[in-house]
Amino acid sequence: MQTRESGKTFEAIKLFETILNSQPTLNRVRLELAVAYNQAARYEDAMREFKKVLDDPSTPENVKLSILAYLGQLNSDELKPASHHNLSYYVNMGALQNSNINATPGAGLSPITGINTAAKISSFGIHTDISASDRFRLKSPMDVLGSAAYFEWQTQIGLSSTHYSKTSKYDYHVISVASGPAMSAPGRWRSNISLRVDQILLGGSQLAAFASVNPHITFDLGHYRDLTFEGTYTKRNYDQLADYGRDSSEAMLGSGYNTLINHQRLGLEGGFRLRQNQANNAGYSYDDTELYFSSFAALSEQTAIYLRLNHHHYRYVGIDPTTLIKRDETESLYAIGYNRDLHDGILKHWTFNLEFSADRNTSNVGDYKFHRNQISANVSRYFQ
Repeated sequence: MQTRESGKTFEAIKLFETILNSQPTLNRVRLELAVAYNQAARYEDAMREFKKVLDDPSTPENVKLSILAYLGQLNSDELKPASHHNLSYYVNMGALQNSNINATPGAGLSPITGINTAAKISSFGIHTDISASDRFRLKSPMDVLGSAAYFEWQTQIGLSSTHYSKTSKYDYHVISVASGPAMSAPGRWRSNISLRVDQILLGGSQLAAFASVNPHITFDLGHYRDLTFEGTYTKRNYDQLADYGRDSSEAMLGSGYNTLINHQRLGLEGGFRLRQNQANNAGYSYDDTELYFSSFAALSEQTAIYLRLNHHHYRYVGIDPTTLIKRDETESLYAIGYNRDLHDGILKHWTFNLEFSADRNTSNVGDYKFHRNQISANVSRYFQ
């Protein structure tokens, strides 16, 4: 039973069957086997075992009543379609104040907007995120190393946009499409691999297209603890001829751990990511070591506060083509926020979020040093 409840449904079936082969009169074992069959969507097998217990004259009446109630649910499950689609939508909209809109930090992208700390621009802005997702799931689980694993195909399309009031030169839009298979064994592990394409526009002009493959697996360690391993391979292609040297391939590997404590009112997450970017021009190639940490604390059923920290160290491979100096940089991002689920008024079922973030980039090349503060407020909601 512990094996079954841990998510190893098919392994538990083998154990129950082994016991019954040697002791076929143990009706309690037969009932637990029937439950395991039901979890594995083997409805005919489950019905057969339940009926054997019902037909046994020694079975107490209260047990028979419980079995009949369970059979009603079993028949309902059997009538469900073999697969189904689950459509959902997400909307996020709000306002922000950005102290340095012409600084594009990190990942070798800084020179595109021509960072000049003496001419940094502060501006008010409007930000929106809209996405639609579809999850296609098979009803019957598969036997994967004894676990009952469910297959899904996940697809998402989204648009992220930011418009600034001071100038449209730094407005940006990202159109994203992602699709790929996923599998999950409840209580054991979950994994997915997706192909993603991002089309990026800056200042109303086409900037770049990124294509990436993103494998991901998370192991459930029990007691609200997860261990995650992730990877990404990305191809970056820029549209302007002047940006040809930035075209690159990037590989990323990472791992993280998260847990819930204090009766699930406090969450902690931490981990690292290692990136290697190889660009057409070695001056844009780099190795990046990222460390990250985040936490949240539930203040009530409706409200929570959170903290997010990211620290990058970029070590460039070649000489920067603009300054003729080999860059070495450290970027630190800090964010603290507050969110509240709204239960009344016209925004009922929406979530309000308020966040302050700070971005600091130190560099051995003066042109690439910058700092930016941003405060944002938005409301968001999932629709299903």
